Amino acid sequence: MAQNLSEGNSLLDDGRYIQALKFFEQILKTNPDNIKVLNGIARANRLSGESMTAIQFYQKSITINPNQPEVWMNIGNIQYHQKSFPEAASSYQKALTLDPSNPLAHNNLASVFKEKGIVDKAIYHFEKAFEFDPAYGLACRNLGDIYLNSGQPEKAKHWLKIAIKVDPENLYGHYWLGKAYYQFLEFEKARDQYFHVLSKNPNLPSVHHDLGLAFFGMRQYSLAIHHVKQAIRGVHTNPFYYITLSKIHAGLKDVSTAMAILDSALSFNRKIPEIWFAKGDLHKSMELYEEALHNYKIAASYHTDHWKGYYKQGVVLYYLGRLDEAKTMLEKARSTDSENGGINHFLGLVYLSMENARFAKPYLLEAAVQDSGNAHIWFHLGQAHSHLDEVALAEKCFEKSLQIRPNNSEALYALGQVYKSFQQKEKAKEALVKFKTISDFDKSRTELLKRIGTNPKDLKLKKELAALFESIGDFKSAAEIWQQAAYFGDQNAQLELKRLNSKLK
Repeated sequence: MAQNLSEGNSLLDDGRYIQALKFFEQILKTNPDNIKVLNGIARANRLSGESMTAIQFYQKSITINPNQPEVWMNIGNIQYHQKSFPEAASSYQKALTLDPSNPLAHNNLASVFKEKGIVDKAIYHFEKAFEFDPAYGLACRNLGDIYLNSGQPEKAKHWLKIAIKVDPENLYGHYWLGKAYYQFLEFEKARDQYFHVLSKNPNLPSVHHDLGLAFFGMRQYSLAIHHVKQAIRGVHTNPFYYITLSKIHAGLKDVSTAMAILDSALSFNRKIPEIWFAKGDLHKSMELYEEALHNYKIAASYHTDHWKGYYKQGVVLYYLGRLDEAKTMLEKARSTDSENGGINHFLGLVYLSMENARFAKPYLLEAAVQDSGNAHIWFHLGQAHSHLDEVALAEKCFEKSLQIRPNNSEALYALGQVYKSFQQKEKAKEALVKFKTISDFDKSRTELLKRIGTNPKDLKLKKELAALFESIGDFKSAAEIWQQAAYFGDQNAQLELKRLNSKLK
């Protein structure tokens, strides 16, 4: 009998599923309660795509002998792939009842919890899988993925580093570690992980795309464009690759090319809201608010139950001065996501523009908690306090805004006025002198950016803008402008970048 069963299993291993099934069925006629035969028939059905029949035979097997954790695992795997997650969880739990230290069962059960969004239980069982098998790279990779998707890149990096240590050939581990580095703005480290993956498999569009993003983060425009185009060549209908390529060209202030790229994406599918959002953002960046509103309305029509469409419409309606309409849209957005700092910020701005600081203040307070690193929110909260004669609180908010963004001209002016009211003449003078410097800079920068927008390849204008940034000690922004000039062929750009990098160090 053992030899006969071995022959059947060899047929399965060779992919000869029909022959194996006939082989086991013949034995079953004289051995109807043989669990190895039942499991062989179940396996043959599973491998040949007859999943429900496979489950029936696995269940017959465990009716005869319930103490088979591997059979419960097989049942759970079929249920998982059929997306019958509650049933799969039950099967994996039965396997764990019989074999509590089974790392695969813990990993698979965790995968079910991950699919169902029960993150704490998923993390617990992935960690158990690793505890029982410290060489289990997949469990570590899954933990990294969970933390990456929940916005905890530090924990993601921890587990993904373990994943590639125990399994150096785990390309997914390297890829996701790159994404974790990217989230932490560690673009060079992200680049290195992506290059490692491409060295093993150079034809992965998603990795080329993310490598392009890393180079964009480093402001290496030529390489960024090259790799995103590689991604598009691999999957030419993926709209998100076009959106990224458009953003890179927008970063070069080449708005016409950025818009043309988005129009190319629409030729494949006009119903992708993200493309319309990206078009609207480009129009908004050029202060073409009516055009932006039109694009946002189209995006929202394809994404009716999401806050984003209402929020973006509300923002441009605010800029257009249509405050009642802006308030309506932002309130719709807030009804979907009340924890969004951007929504609460602009609701506060709308009420400030309506000269209703009392109503603006609660929204701005919420926004300041939800997005505490946003200098504009602190400035506008300071304005609300100022309108309500809460001058001491206004002072703290303006100072907080300037801690985050020292060159915020609006906050400098407002703080200067607060210092005047407190008879702090020297501090007021210092703030207002700096305000004048930054205000003049802002006007010059805005004018140059408008001119560059109509002629992004004008190297003389880029040189002027870089010098303007350098005049206020903003060497990082000056370097970014020289990197743009380098892309457009400026012969002196590399020397200027070398000079500025020495100052940045």
